[in-house]
Amino acid sequence: MAGKRLLIVSVSAGHGHLRAAEALCAGVRRWFPEHEARHVDLMTLVPILFRKAYKDAYLKLVQKHPAIWGYLYARSDRSGADAALAKLRKAVESACNRELLNIIREYGPDAVVCTHFMPLQVLARWKAGGKVDLPVWTCVTDYVAHRFWLEPGQEGYFTAGEENARRMAARGLDPERVFVTGIPIVPEFLPPPDANEARRAAARRFGLDPEEKTVLLMGGGAGVGDMRSLAAALLDLPVRFRLVALAGNNRPLLAELKALAAERPGRLLPLGFSNEVHLLLQAADLVVTKPGGLTTAECLALGKPMLVHSPIPGQEEHNADFLLENGAAFKAVDIEGLLWKVGRLLEDTALLERLARNAASLGRPYAARDILSKVLARA
Repeated sequence: MAGKRLLIVSVSAGHGHLRAAEALCAGVRRWFPEHEARHVDLMTLVPILFRKAYKDAYLKLVQKHPAIWGYLYARSDRSGADAALAKLRKAVESACNRELLNIIREYGPDAVVCTHFMPLQVLARWKAGGKVDLPVWTCVTDYVAHRFWLEPGQEGYFTAGEENARRMAARGLDPERVFVTGIPIVPEFLPPPDANEARRAAARRFGLDPEEKTVLLMGGGAGVGDMRSLAAALLDLPVRFRLVALAGNNRPLLAELKALAAERPGRLLPLGFSNEVHLLLQAADLVVTKPGGLTTAECLALGKPMLVHSPIPGQEEHNADFLLENGAAFKAVDIEGLLWKVGRLLEDTALLERLARNAASLGRPYAARDILSKVLARA
């Protein structure tokens, strides 16, 4: 194939959509270096006040009013909520019209891949109106596709599992255009040749004892308390393990965790933002996390059992259901249940290993490569 150009378009409403787009760009560099890819976040093309309003509204709903978000998610999935979606699409389209069209015309992509439903909706409208004429693909970033993703007539659709592929076809998409590939993740999360040796090496990289179990705590959230309190409660469990807590870019939280670590020497490793999450996952025996689509895909790729909590109603609840049905995770609905289940899993090695095997069987570490192969073959 001659060198092709791919435009990957996402929306920074949550980090998963961006991470999926970045994974596809990284996949081009690793597996298809004769081609090139460019990532565009639609929110960087709209006025700052519009961007802030859009992102703040989403974050406020999912963080402060999850029940309202869950109601809106379920209702719009049942009905399609065409009027509401049309209004949102029109607003975004109007805000980014000139900038996105200029990018498409100047970059001249051979195909576009969307990792969020909004650019898919905008591009579908433009194609129908003759503004653009190029193949558009959709990459669903959770384990169940909301109706907003199901825009008929696109070149193809990539999804995480067979059940969702059947659901998408039943809702009107051409089954010949729906491909089960998994959710794209960056190549760093490819499983190492020897998982046990990789675990030991990763543990040593962070000053952890390879002979001691390690729990990786990622994210806080409503329902189980703040991360500092949760970390302290975990360290009070009557079982020996090392806790690694990721605070991300939350500096006040990182300071709180460091103070807690000073009170519990040798028990807690607090970390801020890290480019080595893949190594932290390799070092972990159990991951305590919210079940975001990308986080879930990364853990499964490395065969890591999860204890999930505080799922966002709608997409993350579906992700949690997928993990539970396939025996790759436990779920906690409150802090008491979370603590009990962590203790049980750490004490029952056979159970923990069974969850790990199930997780590995679900992993699709080469999803980005498989998606890109299909897109480039038809570009």
